[in-house]
Amino acid sequence: MKVNIDPNSGFCFGVIKAVETAEEHLQRGHELLGLGEMVHNEAELERLENLGLKTVSIEQFPDLKGKAVLLRAHGEPPSTYRIAAENSVQLIDATCPIVKRLQEEMKKAWQSGKDQGVQMIIFGKPLHAEAIGLNGQVDNNGIIVENLDDLQTIDARRPAHLFSQTTMDAGKFEKIAEKLREMYTETGQNLIIHKSFCRQVSNRMKSIKEFAASVDVLFFVASKNSSNGKVLYQTAQSINERTFFISGIQDIDFQKIGIDWGKVETIGISGATSTPPWLMHEIARLIENAFDLT
Repeated sequence: MKVNIDPNSGFCFGVIKAVETAEEHLQRGHELLGLGEMVHNEAELERLENLGLKTVSIEQFPDLKGKAVLLRAHGEPPSTYRIAAENSVQLIDATCPIVKRLQEEMKKAWQSGKDQGVQMIIFGKPLHAEAIGLNGQVDNNGIIVENLDDLQTIDARRPAHLFSQTTMDAGKFEKIAEKLREMYTETGQNLIIHKSFCRQVSNRMKSIKEFAASVDVLFFVASKNSSNGKVLYQTAQSINERTFFISGIQDIDFQKIGIDWGKVETIGISGATSTPPWLMHEIARLIENAFDLT
């Protein structure tokens, strides 16, 4: 039996930047606060908190005058920067460059089209930090949609732009885009579709399929709060039905899984873009010890 860790799994470069920025400040002995969950992974959050990172909310800004607050990779709405300035809070901006460019693109499209009644459609999760940040770029006038049913709120007699949260499923986005094309073909109104995915995340969709097919059993490691994790897990399971979602070693019970482990030749470990590599290696060691592979 072999245990293989997916070489394409783990932190995307946006999360790497945010985590490294936090570590750099904390290792210097500086007090550092983080606005919201720095990364959608409980184990990594606990590690950062043990280094000294404290999580705060924007409602606490009036009490944080002169403090340093780190902005996570997901991005923030303009109101966050305004409230920070009003309360003399020092922001350390670790917004992912891809998200930053998307925010600027959306803001530009909104500014040039709002007087003509343009609709800003965002394919995303309404409560996700990135979607909230994107909506802020259009003065919170965005229409956030998750599925085809949500398109009933779109007025195809008015022009529209379609954007996407960077970590959403590309296949579902295409279905949304195709339905909108049909609606706008009937009215003849202007529709502009922006494929605003993170290429690194999109490439993970292809690589996770290949990795899932290459192993007998796959443990997919992610937080239940990870949007990207849910998409990648579902993709992996569609290829390999013996794919199991876990958040950490506490979720592994080899007997309950109900597999004849004696017939398993390869066990794979993969994770979301918010899954720390150290956690996947920890799980690999657990499996190796359980089956005496060391």
